[in-house]
Amino acid sequence: MEKDRRHLVGRWCRDLGMGARFAVGGGREAWVRTALTALGVGLGVAVLLIAAAVPHAVSTAVGRDKARSDTFGSPSTAVTDRTLLVAQTDTAYQGRSVRGRLVRADGDRPATPPGVPRLPGPGEMVVSPALADLLASSDGVDLRERFRGVRTVGRIGTEGLTGPSELAYYQGSDRLTDIRAGTTRIASFGGGPDSAFPTTNPQLLLSILVGSVALLVPVAVFIAAAVRFGGERRDRRLAALRLVGTDRATTRRIAAGEALAGALLGLLTGAVVFLAARYPLSGIRVLEFGIFPSDVVPDWRLAALVASAVPACSVGVALLTMRRITVEPLGVTRSAPPVRRRLWWRLLLPVAGVALLWPMTAGHKAVVGFWAGAQVVAGTSLLLLGVAALLPWLLDAVVSRIGAGGGPSWQLAVRRLQLSTTAAARSVSGITVAVAGVVAVQLLLAGVQVNDLPDPLPAPREHQMAVADRDGELPVAGAPGMYDRLRGTAGVRSVYGAQLSFAGPLPSEGRRAPAGNAPGEESSPVRYRLVVADCDALRRMVRTDRCADGDAFYTPPKAFREDGTETGLPASDVPPVPRPGTRLAVSPDAGNRPATWTVPHTVRTVDTLPSFFSLHEANLLATPGALDPALLRSPSTEAEVHLDPDRPEAVEYVRNTAAQIDPRLQAMPLWDDFAGSSERDPELFDIVRAALQAGAMAVLCLIGAGLLISVLEQLRERRLLLSALDAFGTPRRTLGRSVLWQTAVPVVLGLALAVGCGLGVGLLLLHLVGKPMLPDWPGIAVLTGTAGAVILAVTALSLPLLWRLMRPDGLRTE
Repeated sequence: MEKDRRHLVGRWCRDLGMGARFAVGGGREAWVRTALTALGVGLGVAVLLIAAAVPHAVSTAVGRDKARSDTFGSPSTAVTDRTLLVAQTDTAYQGRSVRGRLVRADGDRPATPPGVPRLPGPGEMVVSPALADLLASSDGVDLRERFRGVRTVGRIGTEGLTGPSELAYYQGSDRLTDIRAGTTRIASFGGGPDSAFPTTNPQLLLSILVGSVALLVPVAVFIAAAVRFGGERRDRRLAALRLVGTDRATTRRIAAGEALAGALLGLLTGAVVFLAARYPLSGIRVLEFGIFPSDVVPDWRLAALVASAVPACSVGVALLTMRRITVEPLGVTRSAPPVRRRLWWRLLLPVAGVALLWPMTAGHKAVVGFWAGAQVVAGTSLLLLGVAALLPWLLDAVVSRIGAGGGPSWQLAVRRLQLSTTAAARSVSGITVAVAGVVAVQLLLAGVQVNDLPDPLPAPREHQMAVADRDGELPVAGAPGMYDRLRGTAGVRSVYGAQLSFAGPLPSEGRRAPAGNAPGEESSPVRYRLVVADCDALRRMVRTDRCADGDAFYTPPKAFREDGTETGLPASDVPPVPRPGTRLAVSPDAGNRPATWTVPHTVRTVDTLPSFFSLHEANLLATPGALDPALLRSPSTEAEVHLDPDRPEAVEYVRNTAAQIDPRLQAMPLWDDFAGSSERDPELFDIVRAALQAGAMAVLCLIGAGLLISVLEQLRERRLLLSALDAFGTPRRTLGRSVLWQTAVPVVLGLALAVGCGLGVGLLLLHLVGKPMLPDWPGIAVLTGTAGAVILAVTALSLPLLWRLMRPDGLRTE
């Protein structure tokens, strides 16, 4: 028994080895055929390896970002020679985020962030290489003004950056003196919660999961088609082997060995392409995280899966194909009418996909958890594979019913398709699956965002900025100077300023019992949000027909916001209407002896106006004549800046002015700050949509390359027929148009099937999140137009070989 087993294994190895020798040692034609297979498989393998490297690249970037975290200090951190004060000074420049930190050491041996050997002192800074290059270039002229008077003394190393293109700096400052809301004392960098992905929006995660499936499933289909390049000539060679006495089992093993050799060469080609693509990929930023070439390393488990699955797939496809044809000593039974394709088993794949997805709960928890995500991936994959399975049946059903009408080019193309629809369906199935997947994800993204994004901002608001000191770093007396310097900035038309603090009862008056509290239950203090501003600014926050210096206003809290949603303000937190003459403590949290203010007898109750001031929710508003701003303790200061629409560079000028006043000031364009919230993730949805479109175009180009290879291989195998047609005087343009029709008919049918199935899959995905169906017809048109362009490109690139094969000397034989 053991001897028979060894004999069987040896025979398998000999047969596989013979197939491999045919693949690499069969002369020029064998080399060309193997090279085409290796190229097709290699391109697909490279895409799979890149996809396998994405989790490692993202996790590495997230890990570096966590290692430099400085926002988890504690007020109780004792001052030592290792501690330091840190304040965030993030900014932006020409649409790019700039990560900034102010630092000040408490001792002689302060902790340093990753990638920074020495903490910069006052007037010094260390910058990332990308920021250093930008500051040294002509594009960084306005940015250099922001750091005027600060000297660059070093570069941030790789371990302190999330990517090579990140703009970041650490600036030393002696302005940091104590802990405030925006300043933290830390003893070391790092810490914070683990985050495998920088977003928790389930709808966004669903879009990313489905988008990944939509891009990777076509690649798998493409690899399965690539291992069959040169299949017709291979089958004729196997028929010759049958003529010399080889049995059917041996011919199958030889075919498997030949496919295995092409797959192994494809793995090597894919590894080379992957290594070459690592450096261009380093310029990509995903969700604000960059990629270093060293980060693009596939997970070893996923890489092992690719390395084992591709050869197994190639052998499986070769053996499965051998079952569909009959290789006999006298030839290959391929010209006989094909057996009618069965539909029932092809419908099992989409039915199984629907069965997995349909029962899932609609709403926010649709993809929460590992198993829910795996269920979404499995269901979507089955639906898309069902599209690939339905295409051969559809193509066979349509082509078999086409009559004999039309011109010679049309008849040649239709007859060729009628003889063998398998090769055409195999070549086009990748495009069909890709288009179906992308249409489904586009439909999902359009439906998810319809109720999440607000209406576009009116044009006047697109030229406004907010400059805010929300942590009380700016002295009270510095607010008028801040407004004046902003008004003197180039490109600024007007500035409206206000200061925010709080007011409450005097300490001697104790606390009031909130409504609903039982006797003896602890009560909460009365607190008013207090704003001090001139009449020009107050008119932008409250509705009043008259205002003069010395006036004061009261705005009662509303139960509902302007958009009709409830504020959720509990009754215990609603302050009573202040009576004229009431004495209030100003900035009661600033110390034990707060300043006092008497509510003037002229106080009026008014309604608020929609405003971009973050201070407009205040309860008490007073002009400087009614309340001296000097009484405030560490107020928050804010300015609403209106820009000249004809000066787009004014945004950077305002940021520069704010940085010169105090680097901790926040200068934000209002059209960015209010375009969406972190819960809605509008920027992330845009990134996912852009990445999906780019990936879809790349996959279509990849599949187009495979389609071109398939067309060229079919032309080479039909060289004798083409030479005969040329000898009979067939015009070249007729054969050129026949190649176009032969490529276009399967692609058009595939696109029609893809759009229909993509809309159905997208509707099913929208069921998971309870969103309406809003097809993105322009996006679908662009996608189908790209697929049509692929057809024309394949036809144009195949014409030179067609002309070269159309020569009478091709009829010569030995």
